[in-house]
Amino acid sequence: MKTNKALKVLTTSALLASLAAPFAAPASANSSNLVDKILNVNNNSKLSGTSYLYVNEDDIDFSTGDTFRVVLPSGAKWDEEAIKNASDTNSNGISAYDSKDHSFKITTGGNVVKATLRTEKDLEVKLEDGFVEKNQSDRIKIPLYVKLDGASGELKLKIEAMDSTITSEEKVFAIASSGKTITSVDEVKSIGKTGDGGRIRIEENSFGALKGAQSLKLKLPSNFKWNGMVKTDVTLGGGYAGNDKYTVEPSSDNELIINFENLPDTSNSGNRGYIYITPHIKADSDAAKGEVRVNISGGDFSDADVTVAKYGDYNVDVKVEKVEELVAGKFDEYTKTAKITIEETVPGSLVAGRDVDVLFPSWVKVVNVSDWNVSGPIKANKPEVGINGEVDGTDDEFSFTIEENNGGKSSSTVGKIEFKVALSVEANKTGDIEATIKGGGIEERKVVVAKAVAPAAVSVEGDTAKLRIGAQDQEGPTFYITEAKKGVFEKNHENGKGGTGEIVVKLADGVKFSKVPKVEVVEGDGTIDSSNIRRINNDNALAIPVKGESTSKPMKLKVSDVRLTLDRTVPEGDIEAKIGGSAVVENYVNESNGWVGTSINKVSNKTPGTFNTQNAVTFKIGSTITPAPSDTTAKNIVFKLNSKTYTVDGKEFEMDAAPLVGWDRAYLPVRFAANALNVSDDQIIWDDKTSTFTIFKGDRVISGKVGDKFLTINGVKTPMDVPVWRNKEKTNNRVMVPIRYLANALNAEINWNKETSEITIQVK
Repeated sequence: MKTNKALKVLTTSALLASLAAPFAAPASANSSNLVDKILNVNNNSKLSGTSYLYVNEDDIDFSTGDTFRVVLPSGAKWDEEAIKNASDTNSNGISAYDSKDHSFKITTGGNVVKATLRTEKDLEVKLEDGFVEKNQSDRIKIPLYVKLDGASGELKLKIEAMDSTITSEEKVFAIASSGKTITSVDEVKSIGKTGDGGRIRIEENSFGALKGAQSLKLKLPSNFKWNGMVKTDVTLGGGYAGNDKYTVEPSSDNELIINFENLPDTSNSGNRGYIYITPHIKADSDAAKGEVRVNISGGDFSDADVTVAKYGDYNVDVKVEKVEELVAGKFDEYTKTAKITIEETVPGSLVAGRDVDVLFPSWVKVVNVSDWNVSGPIKANKPEVGINGEVDGTDDEFSFTIEENNGGKSSSTVGKIEFKVALSVEANKTGDIEATIKGGGIEERKVVVAKAVAPAAVSVEGDTAKLRIGAQDQEGPTFYITEAKKGVFEKNHENGKGGTGEIVVKLADGVKFSKVPKVEVVEGDGTIDSSNIRRINNDNALAIPVKGESTSKPMKLKVSDVRLTLDRTVPEGDIEAKIGGSAVVENYVNESNGWVGTSINKVSNKTPGTFNTQNAVTFKIGSTITPAPSDTTAKNIVFKLNSKTYTVDGKEFEMDAAPLVGWDRAYLPVRFAANALNVSDDQIIWDDKTSTFTIFKGDRVISGKVGDKFLTINGVKTPMDVPVWRNKEKTNNRVMVPIRYLANALNAEINWNKETSEITIQVK
């Protein structure tokens, strides 16, 4: 028996329409129980054995002696009189009724079972001696002779296993309601200014409930009209079949009257009467969007209010199955959207012969359109993909043509187009990827179809490094590089010739790696070629070759022991670094020469899906703490004992060794004191072999050697009462000089404030 899949919209007098399909018991059940028909009935009527309970053998064989019970709900009882009459006439396999114990026989599938009415609600069924097991599954068929007394709603009978292997469960066998008729709608249809609503079905609630002369009124909401309704839009079926004595006449724009001259009495026909009405509807210009309901009344018809249509403008809905995360800078599995659906809101919304455009942001290129599926009354071919096709990887949009559309008044089905799109996202872009759908006779629609995520994330450990402009070999921060998803950092890049993929850390202009940092994998199962990590681009960048891709967890790299050199061209403020390289960014191409060996679009001469963007992630690796010395004319410098912070004309800077007292003299780090007095790092020379510093300032050359109690100024020794000092623990390995002697050598004056422990240097 087939399942009735039509959507049924019922009146308040009924919950479901008449016939519903049997359905199987759960998998691995002992028996498969079902009711073949679920009847809509009056709440005080009878079920006369036209529907059946089937108990089918499933995983476990029925056996002689098996006993189970069928129990009726409140408001229902077994019709013993009807069962007795069926026994007398040998109807439905019922025989041998015994009034003493209220039992009878049921012949089913060539076997006979005994059924006993224990109460007016309880029927006990037993497989007696002589029950023969068949080679095929056995089946017990019990006709439902039931009387209703005020029952309402869904009525369920209960199957209780008792002493058997039968599966215990409940099954709906009828839906009871008051009134003489039940009204339902096959399908709620979408319509535009004109269209057909879902077919209305009016049926008798019980045999003979509706007969004789009857006048039926159907009323639409205001601002909707009946559109050319004629007699052929109404048909009669069931016990009314063949009757054509009725008229169809509008009484006003939104009211329709159907007069039936003499509906037959179906009491003895075995078929209830049915009336089917196909509504043709027209909306006024000011009609409200949404549900269109029809009010049913008149004669002996039960009042009803049913939804027959959904009114809306000609347009489309655009939906995406899931907002996928697409990895910027990548190809292949990281760049495909979930299913995108363009569906008409009203049949005929998409106009035949028109183009529909699908546009994406400028930082996205369409590489492929796949999983193309067109359904409903429309025809639209998938856009051609390839080097010479419309979808060639060089644009942020594509189009397709609505070739046919048979939707409209005669169609209840809307057109639908489904597809997926492979997108290449510019490496340094993240955020929502919004598709704009327009053309084809529809209003513009926008929907977020995916989200772009960076191929990697960078985090810096601790505080941002404070770096001096013009200083060499300074301590940088430890930082971590984590791929967005497993396998994003690829071993082999796709730039035509292939080759080892590399993660590249590029520093800002004017900043260099003083040495190769330590790089290690701290998470994930990916690997790097540690032996080939190297500085490139004149030490401005670090290349990290990928040896093996991560397969179970994203790879996380730790970059430590970072030493940086800044030249004097580095501006004040934050210092940024970028993550790129062929392992991270696949879709980078230098447009001047493309990728060697890669297919080039012969029309645009561009490589499909590529951008001229080399790096994906930017992060802050440090910030400067002094301006370039050559650009300053500082006049007032303040140092404080035991503090690593000093000020130049009120602006605060930091150093890595604090002023301190030694041999009852105030000492300052030579480099920081000289920088504060307008001497740049390139004018300070340190000879590690002789432990000698030399400072060039204007026409002066000042030098000093660790341990000596004199400074040499332009070749002349100037004695001091304390030595030049350097100590790993106390001076952090910085060379210290008594500030009074160094200030005099650099033509400056100093003042000592004992209360604040501040040393003020003023340039002459």
